[in-house]
Amino acid sequence: MKLRSLLLGLLAFVLFACPDKEDEIPSGSLNVEATVDGKSWKGSGNSRITGVAGFTVFAIGAGATDRSNLAFTLDAERTGNFDLTGKALWTTSDQVVHNATSGTLTITQLEGNKVSGTFSFTASPMTGGGPSVSITNGKFTDINIAR
Repeated sequence: MKLRSLLLGLLAFVLFACPDKEDEIPSGSLNVEATVDGKSWKGSGNSRITGVAGFTVFAIGAGATDRSNLAFTLDAERTGNFDLTGKALWTTSDQVVHNATSGTLTITQLEGNKVSGTFSFTASPMTGGGPSVSITNGKFTDINIAR
């Protein structure tokens, strides 16, 4: 189960955390926000629903202009609560990747090709040492879903 969570997390990281040099956040599209260690953070989000090895993967990601980003990997396409332990990543602007050690994401609206919800989690660096990161007051609004 832990290996599956790691693989799904890495898939979300590849889909959302590795922007192309030409990627820019269009003005007015900052539809994901959170408080990261007490500081306001805003990013532009996208999501993708796909099947991988017989599993549904619902990946939601968002990035900011400073190259920091969030990525969530869920195992179902539905509204409701999801445990984020091992299923959320926070990457700092200097590309230090943190994996969620606890937290919750709630999808409040899933209609057509749009998804909205809230989240909060605590994450620790995936490699090496360093302090945990606390991400609170997270919300995403009308993120496009690619299928």
